[in-house]
Amino acid sequence: MSRDLDRKLLERLDEMAPALVRSLRILDPRGPAGLDITLNQFLVLSLLVRKEHFGMGELAYQLGTSSGNMTAMIDRLLKAGLVERRRSEKDRRVVEVRLSPEGREIAERVRRSTQVGMLRIMKKIPDEKKVAFFDTLSAIVEVQSKASSRQSWKKPLKKVLRKTLGKK
Repeated sequence: MSRDLDRKLLERLDEMAPALVRSLRILDPRGPAGLDITLNQFLVLSLLVRKEHFGMGELAYQLGTSSGNMTAMIDRLLKAGLVERRRSEKDRRVVEVRLSPEGREIAERVRRSTQVGMLRIMKKIPDEKKVAFFDTLSAIVEVQSKASSRQSWKKPLKKVLRKTLGKK
């Protein structure tokens, strides 16, 4: 029964996707916050609000994009004065990205605006449905993070070869 249920739910998700995307436009930083940045650029700012700095590779990984795309995105944010790029003091080969004061202010403003919009939606949903929704999202994230952590291409090649060849 589970496969049949999954198939039916996926069909329903396909039907709902356009309406869901339209309803989540409140998350678009160009909307309620009146900014001219893309959603991906805002996601970079959101990551940087939570942590003082990120390496370029780590940012690319967090957003699921290539280092080339991340470099172009950071270049645009740098030009807009929203981020700063520096060499790491610990390892000069590593480039770190930090929020500028203006970038921090914008990220906080969009976060507040997004929360207001989400609260407006959440007020209309019964608590038990909200809890079930967030439990499901947590389960999806957990399953996905376990699956991606098992991928051999993420492990150092020496470890993969040792394990494959039965060496310690």
